[in-house]
Amino acid sequence: MIRYLIAALVACLFLIYGGWQRIQTQAVALDAATARNTQLEAAAASRRNTQRLLAQLDTEHTQERERANQTNTGILAAVAAGQRRLSVPARCPSVRTAAGATGLDAAEARAELNPAAAERIVRIANDGDDAVRALAGLQDYVNTVCLKRK
Repeated sequence: MIRYLIAALVACLFLIYGGWQRIQTQAVALDAATARNTQLEAAAASRRNTQRLLAQLDTEHTQERERANQTNTGILAAVAAGQRRLSVPARCPSVRTAAGATGLDAAEARAELNPAAAERIVRIANDGDDAVRALAGLQDYVNTVCLKRK
């Protein structure tokens, strides 16, 4: 009878040891899963922050572009209507008629541009301003998203 009792005790010890090993394996797997979950939560928080920053950048640059477009449209309309004129500095050679005549060489003369040419110049300037704004937006994107500087 003692033999049966010892055999039962040894069998119980093997069962307990096997159960303990299984519990240890599950504990290691649980720790790994917990660490992975923490990583994923951090990545999700970073993604949400990046999306928030991108939305903010998009809003800022869109508003700036709309304000500039309104201003540029007003300037173009004023140039087309003749309310605004573009001129450039010009020099005209003075004509000497007499030895005592004085010229106005020191005074700055201005030559008014043709309205069509003025409109083209304004459009070119607006295109340049648009390119500068686009470049600034791309730089903000790189600094915010790629380099994480904001």
